[in-house]
Amino acid sequence: MTAEQRERLADQIVETQPRLRAFIRPLGTDMVAGSWDLLSYSFQLGFDAFWDLAKADQSGLLLRPLLMLWRQSVELAIKAAIAEVGGDVDRGLGHNLQDLFAELLTQRAARGFVDDDDLARDVSAMVADVQAFDPFADRFRYPKGRGGQAFEGIVADLDELFQAHWIITTWCEGAALEAEEARGIF
Repeated sequence: MTAEQRERLADQIVETQPRLRAFIRPLGTDMVAGSWDLLSYSFQLGFDAFWDLAKADQSGLLLRPLLMLWRQSVELAIKAAIAEVGGDVDRGLGHNLQDLFAELLTQRAARGFVDDDDLARDVSAMVADVQAFDPFADRFRYPKGRGGQAFEGIVADLDELFQAHWIITTWCEGAALEAEEARGIF
C-alpha cells in the first residue's frame, strides 16, 4: 500500500467518522471459508508478502509480526496436512507445533507412510526448535510472558526464516498430496 493510499484512507476516516459501516462482515462466497488447505495457503502468501516488507525494512520493527505470521502459517500448514491425511483436525490438538507435527507423523504412519528419512527428521527438528523458543505462542506477540517476566530480545536471519518456512510448508503439502494420491484423488 502506498503512502498516498494510506493518506486517502485516513482522510475518509475524518470525513465519515463515526458513521463507518461494518468493515468486517460475512461473505457466503468466500472460497477460503471452511478449507484448511486454502486458509493455510493464504497465510503462506501473507508470509511471503510480509517477508518482502521485513527484508526491505532495516528498523527490525517488523520482525515480531513476521515471526507471528510465520508461526501461524506453519501451524496451519501442519493442520491442513493432518486434515488431508486423517480427514479432520482434532480441536484438542491446540497450537503446540511439535505436538501437531507428531500427530501428522502418527496419522501418516497409521496409513502406511514411512517418514524415517533425513528430511522428515530435519523438519521435525525445525518445528521443535521453534516450539521450544516460543512454547506458548506468545513470545512474538507480547513483550512479557505469562508470569510478567520480560522476554529477551530476538534476532532472526530472515533468509533462513524464509527457507525454514518453505521447507516445513512444502513438506506438509507433500505429505497431503501423497495421501491424496494413495486414495486415488490424483
